[in-house]
Amino acid sequence: MKEIELMRSFFTRPAGDEDKIVLLLNDLLKKIDSKENGTIIGKKETLDYEKLMRETKFPHGMGNEADVGDFITELYGGVNIWCHPLMQANVVPPATALSIVAAALGARYNENSISDDYGMSAARSEIMAIAMLADLIGYDTTKAGGIFTFGGTGCNLYGARIGIEKADPNAKNTGIRDRIHFFCSDVAHYSIRSAALWTGVGLDNIKTIPSCDNVMDIHLLEEEMERTISEGARIGTIFATMGTTDAFGIDPLKKIVELRDRIQKKIDYRIHVHADAVIGWPYLTFRGDTRIDHLPHMLQEEIREILSSISDLRYADSVGIDFHKTGWAPYLCSAFVIKNREDFTLLQKQKKDMPYLFHGEGYQPGTFTLESSRPNYAQKALANMMLMGKQGYETLIVHLITAADHLREMMDNCSDIELLNRHNPAFVTDFRIYPHTKFDTDGNPLFQKEMCDETEEEFTEKVNSYNQRIAQYMIARAQKEGTAMISYTDNYKTTRNSRTIVALKSYPMSPFIEKEHMDEMLRQIYGAKEWVDSNCGFET
Repeated sequence: MKEIELMRSFFTRPAGDEDKIVLLLNDLLKKIDSKENGTIIGKKETLDYEKLMRETKFPHGMGNEADVGDFITELYGGVNIWCHPLMQANVVPPATALSIVAAALGARYNENSISDDYGMSAARSEIMAIAMLADLIGYDTTKAGGIFTFGGTGCNLYGARIGIEKADPNAKNTGIRDRIHFFCSDVAHYSIRSAALWTGVGLDNIKTIPSCDNVMDIHLLEEEMERTISEGARIGTIFATMGTTDAFGIDPLKKIVELRDRIQKKIDYRIHVHADAVIGWPYLTFRGDTRIDHLPHMLQEEIREILSSISDLRYADSVGIDFHKTGWAPYLCSAFVIKNREDFTLLQKQKKDMPYLFHGEGYQPGTFTLESSRPNYAQKALANMMLMGKQGYETLIVHLITAADHLREMMDNCSDIELLNRHNPAFVTDFRIYPHTKFDTDGNPLFQKEMCDETEEEFTEKVNSYNQRIAQYMIARAQKEGTAMISYTDNYKTTRNSRTIVALKSYPMSPFIEKEHMDEMLRQIYGAKEWVDSNCGFET
């Protein structure tokens, strides 16, 4: 076979050659699926990544699809199976089959979302998906806008950049002329630090506001904003967290916006408020739905509690939403939705600086986006919203909360497990395990004493290490045997004296979870505790 003919065989022809992709994908999926081992594919091996980097070279000759395909399947050893009911490590969902197909279609036709010239399907998908989300949030869809971008970090970066342009007009041309401060709570996502770093605002100019029970203290926010003004600095973006990863804390967004409005009367520039709702957004689907009335009373109260807070998203200037978290779509799939699409003009580039693109009119978000290459992220989200609708998201959320509540109820009755978020309306369960009992000799919970620094610091450090070892044992075992997997956070909360508290967490995301899986999860947690007690003890 001539070399060019061999090369052509690696591609699909302009039309009528789609079976090639289907057959290749089907073959590789079957080979990977045959290696499934409970919660994981095969097992995770320890790799010397420096050696791998050092010894891997660019191939000289052409290969063949069968051999390369087999090589690719081997790379999947150790990959987590997110749809497994006992895979509860983090807020990573299994993706719906249709959203996976949508991702494959986007790859097949290789669209670029910078303009409708290079991605007509991507343009239609993005406009419709953003319109649906703006409607869900409660924005005026005749004024709202948005784009899909590279994760919650991308959403926060857009919120940060627009905040800079509002605080220091024309900074995109002159650079930042005055010191700008960002504001967020002490439990906000670390990607805000990335936004400060990459925009040039600087990490030292993030004003971290203490929180109470994972909710930003509005009075301390006001004090810090006033201090910024008195120091001659400018207020950039205020980031309101609408559902933290570990404890699902929700900031008082409406009060933050009202505070912004009062402060703004004292200054000659605008202040941007961005809501980081990448996890909490789907609870909006419950708004105005009478089906809540038919749920068990405690579940009703839990959903209504979060709905009352998450409904305030309509007050934010912009909102970040992750479909690859609580949207059940594959990575990457995040939406940055803005109340007034005219704000995008603050980021506008000149067409004369991009002479080989954006000729004529049409949908041209590439004139203001950070990315010059942006795949068809939106179609995965659009597929899921049309497929599941409000009813589907509500059904899945209720199912997962019900499963989580079952685990919490069991843990609440355990003598050595302190449940940290018993009445939290999300489906993450945070807990802390004690070696013998969760109560002190006076009958009071040890966790409450730790939070008030009434225990020795050494005790808290030992309990932290004890919990880390339990989680690490479960993770290591799961990576070899495919057993239940949870995770942990090194800083669930801080005590009055700034001691950090480690917490374990169960994050059910699979629609296949049932109560018996939570029973098994608790059994395996206790199995890990017994192993740590026998092999490490508490004093180590």
